[in-house]
Amino acid sequence: MGDYAGGQFDIPRNIIRAVANNYVDMAEATTREKTFCCGGGGGLLTDELLDLRVKGALPRMEALNRIVQDNGVNFMATICAICKAQFTKVLPYYGFKMSMVGGVHQLVSTAIVLGNEQ
Repeated sequence: MGDYAGGQFDIPRNIIRAVANNYVDMAEATTREKTFCCGGGGGLLTDELLDLRVKGALPRMEALNRIVQDNGVNFMATICAICKAQFTKVLPYYGFKMSMVGGVHQLVSTAIVLGNEQ
């Protein structure tokens, strides 16, 4: 994405920073090239494997919990459709609302204000 190495990481983050009131990234050791898998990829995204998916999501859920506790984060944006489907299903197992996850496009569309708010 973009014309330089790492653009696939920087461009979505720059878009979010431009529209969000408060942007917080997860710990550096858990993002970019070091990102934790959502636990639903590789053909695991079936309800029959939900127990395995919940366990596979643990590292990412721990990283999310840290930024929620430390920074009051209320939404996790993902660029991957599998991650969105996975987290929507497993977030409640870790005490989060399933509506807490979505995509970059969702953040942008939510931030758009049409007309005057009077």
